[in-house]
Amino acid sequence: MSLVNSQFRTVESYIQENTYWIPDYQREYSWEIKGEITDFWNDIVSLLQEDREQHFLGQIVVHDSKEDNKIYLIDGQQRTATIVIYLSVMNSLFENLYQKYNHAASKNRSEDIRLKYLGRYSEEENDLKLFLGKSDREYFQKNIQSGRPDRNEKIQSVNESHKRIHDAYFFFQDKLTEIIGNYNDVKKKYDELCKYYDCVRKNFRVVYIETDDLNEAFIIFETLNARGRDLETSDLLKNHIFRWAGSNIHVIKERWERMLVNLDGIDTTKFIRHYWNSKYSFCGEKDLYKKIRENIDNSTKCDTLSKELSDASELYAAIANPKHSDYFENRNIINSLTALCDLNASTFYPIILSLDRKKYQAKDIAKITRAIEVLVLRNIAIAGHNPNDFERLFARIATDISNERITKTEEIISEIQREIISDEDFKAAFMKASVKNIGSKARYILKCLANHGSCEIVVNDDNYDVNVEHIMPKQCKGNPDWDVSEEDHAKYQGYYGNLTLLGSEYNKKNSNKGFDVKKKIYAESKIELTRDLVKYSSWTPNDILKRQEELADMAIKVWPINIQ
Repeated sequence: MSLVNSQFRTVESYIQENTYWIPDYQREYSWEIKGEITDFWNDIVSLLQEDREQHFLGQIVVHDSKEDNKIYLIDGQQRTATIVIYLSVMNSLFENLYQKYNHAASKNRSEDIRLKYLGRYSEEENDLKLFLGKSDREYFQKNIQSGRPDRNEKIQSVNESHKRIHDAYFFFQDKLTEIIGNYNDVKKKYDELCKYYDCVRKNFRVVYIETDDLNEAFIIFETLNARGRDLETSDLLKNHIFRWAGSNIHVIKERWERMLVNLDGIDTTKFIRHYWNSKYSFCGEKDLYKKIRENIDNSTKCDTLSKELSDASELYAAIANPKHSDYFENRNIINSLTALCDLNASTFYPIILSLDRKKYQAKDIAKITRAIEVLVLRNIAIAGHNPNDFERLFARIATDISNERITKTEEIISEIQREIISDEDFKAAFMKASVKNIGSKARYILKCLANHGSCEIVVNDDNYDVNVEHIMPKQCKGNPDWDVSEEDHAKYQGYYGNLTLLGSEYNKKNSNKGFDVKKKIYAESKIELTRDLVKYSSWTPNDILKRQEELADMAIKVWPINIQ
């Protein structure tokens, strides 16, 4: 292990000294206009306005690889790429001044930037100063280093990183063009542009750390990021795995990329933590990286973990988005997972991840997901228990399954059922249950109640367009059709007893009508739960409580403790 260089350096110093490569396994360009790009610009403006001598931009960690004679950016690729984008804009603006005014000094500046910071590129010669990862390299070279992007170019959504590069370029261009547009004299335009040019290259400083040992580069990288939130745990873990990859780096990189494709935007850190908790001792996000680093400490273990994560990612995506996946064929599994999505539940994921499809048939998984659905509905959605209180329970059951301490479906269901609140407690909680805002949870509960025992029509998202109706309107003040105190209205209008479902008969203009008018609409509904309202002669708080109790009794049957 050898630390070659460690010092404070200006942007000018470190960028022009070497040619840098961003490894293919590093993430693509990710800085956003509404985040890091605006922060970068504000740092420039602040430095100039406050007349400060320097601004600390961050650390740069590089690996000087003797193996392939390249210098790789292990940490600092985002800020380095952004600096090059900024300097590319500068190059373009100086060149424009020369073209428009034949201003020789501007031409010199433009040539300096091209030579020192961008590099030259042609079919015969490739002397660029920075090479991005595979996904961004060609676009960056063509539009930033050797050419200019087209403002009106339509970038495909699959190339989100290209769009971020494109947007960053024109963000800086617009800001700087506006600034020099305040001056008519070319000399003043040039001087103002030089201020913003010199500010970044001379006054922005970095801690530059160079090592010729890749393992040491990763250790430095991890140490520098361990205390902050600059990187997600998944980024740290990725680098930990790649550090141990050795000659197997390309295989592990392909697995990681396949995992990301399968997850399709799902939080990678959350996935890794749920997977870890499905096999090993429980771990919170804060300690996840530390725990994995302690346990996955050689190339064989890293290889195994990378394969397991890649394989599990498809299942995880199906759990998180059951309606948009064909992973499960069993309709009961899909229904329960969809219900759990509607209830915004995810702490149960480790249990499903732990179920070996070779050992547990679809009918077994369906019963287990149904038991989880009942627990989440009763304990969390209605009784209001903290969902985090069940995270350790689900993780413990999952690890017992993975380590074969539990081997039968009935045992798994029994472990879940013993935590479900009793019918008595469930009814007591349901009697007070209400919703502030109509969302997926309320729709799910009302649809399940509507479908219970119905022989006419099944209400679901696929075949019936339904709306949640407040029987006593959300707004009653000043409405002569509703004689209810503000106190009672505030208390009862969100009760489930005051909610029902309407299909094609729904008409928003009728939502504030009196109960007698609404009853005529309800009588024509195809939904039995709604049509049943015609038995009420009035709609007072007492009527709402009466219906709330009816729904509570029905709910005990819809979500029974004992799963058949």
